[in-house]
Amino acid sequence: MSKHPVVVYAASGYTGKLTCESLMAQGIAFTAAGRNQERLDAVVKVWQGQGATCDAQAINHDVDSLTELFTGSKVVINISGPFSALGEDVVEASFRAGCHYVDSTGEQDFMLDIDDKYSAKFEEANLCLMPSCSFLWAPGTCAAEIALETPGIDSVKIFYAPPNLQTVASLQSMIRTSMRDNFVIADGKMETMALDIRKILVPGLNEMRSAVPVGAGEASFFRHDSRVKNCETLFTSDDLAKAIPFMKVGTLASKLVPQKHVDRVTDKLVLLVKKDPPAEDPANSRYVAGCIAEGNSARAKVIIYGVSPYATTGFLCADAAERILKGEAKRYGFASMAQAFGARNVLDGMGRFGAQYEVESSAELNDQSLNARKSLA
Repeated sequence: MSKHPVVVYAASGYTGKLTCESLMAQGIAFTAAGRNQERLDAVVKVWQGQGATCDAQAINHDVDSLTELFTGSKVVINISGPFSALGEDVVEASFRAGCHYVDSTGEQDFMLDIDDKYSAKFEEANLCLMPSCSFLWAPGTCAAEIALETPGIDSVKIFYAPPNLQTVASLQSMIRTSMRDNFVIADGKMETMALDIRKILVPGLNEMRSAVPVGAGEASFFRHDSRVKNCETLFTSDDLAKAIPFMKVGTLASKLVPQKHVDRVTDKLVLLVKKDPPAEDPANSRYVAGCIAEGNSARAKVIIYGVSPYATTGFLCADAAERILKGEAKRYGFASMAQAFGARNVLDGMGRFGAQYEVESSAELNDQSLNARKSLA
């Protein structure tokens, strides 16, 4: 049983440590949980020496053990991937313990699964079921929500242009996700999409990059939203683009052998060719994300500039927990940060972490044109 309001599960990993450091900076007490007591004790000792109120608890990964640990807390932050393999146990245990659930997943198949299975339960219990409090897919969802404020917008195209600094776990996760059915919203329906590589001019950077359409959080969050007729997400990554031929082979292989065996092989191959990057340096880890939106007679563009995607993920998980503890959630059940707290509120919070955003819409341009005509009259 935890004695602190927040539990961070997988706290000793790359992103878990960043999440705990953000909680520490915000003065929130937490339990650092995971499966290796020695690793947890080592990091918690450092944080306690820096003034954090926290403890370390190793736990078996099963629903009963997790439920016992989470009982007494208010928010569970899950950083333990791959989520398609490990995540549902944490969701179930969070619900049994009466905790809000927050995570850092980018895996669309997991998101759709927990929406279908758990959203109604969490909503009835006034609990948040909030995946993707992370660089993938919180900024894009915020950008799309702001674009949809413009009357007449019904189609959103989201893009992410990060530095090429993916961790081993992130690349493994993206490859796993890409080898499963990936969905976009097309003409108001969830439709599967093909793996391919595009060349796009990245807004805000004015440079050409290889981009891969991905099954993303945005389509997952908007699939029941009547405002959205079309939604797709593009991820610009040289590492991911180079892996497309390899992923197509994996997709074919998964039709012949169980998916878990293909996952195991691809995970090992990534380990052979990829190493975790060093700690992010803001000067070398700048990103751009945003949304280009349109309707029959409306246009909007929202561009977000920031630094350090992994540290941003740690900040967003901690920020979601803090907002929940303060009672700021306006929506329970399955929801994005933008849907629960308001897109502009989330982006304004990211401003404390150095992010900035700009908005351009046909509504604003029309207002400016009208004001100009009035001034000439």
